[in-house]
Amino acid sequence: MRHASFIGSTAALLNYCQKSPTQEFIVATEPGIIHQMQKLAPDKHFIPAPPQRDCNCNECPFMRLNTLEKLYLAMKNRTPEITLSEEIRIAALRPMQRMLEMSV
Repeated sequence: MRHASFIGSTAALLNYCQKSPTQEFIVATEPGIIHQMQKLAPDKHFIPAPPQRDCNCNECPFMRLNTLEKLYLAMKNRTPEITLSEEIRIAALRPMQRMLEMSV
């Protein structure tokens, strides 16, 4: 994030790419948003990050397994339960808190 020129919500990213005089962007978000960026700013070039074919965060096969129904059921039934050591829980808490702070 310290190397990013801009960090924002989906709407903010779409707005930024349209208004920015920059012609080329490295984008770390899902492909659907990059597609929307290309539609809104067809004269600009959008590069997905990281650009490797075998490991691309914006096309993560594991994230695509999540659905609203699965999220609903997990919250309703409180399953599956994930048990972590306190050390891992604390380490995982920091990036979660930073993401929530950025969304305010």
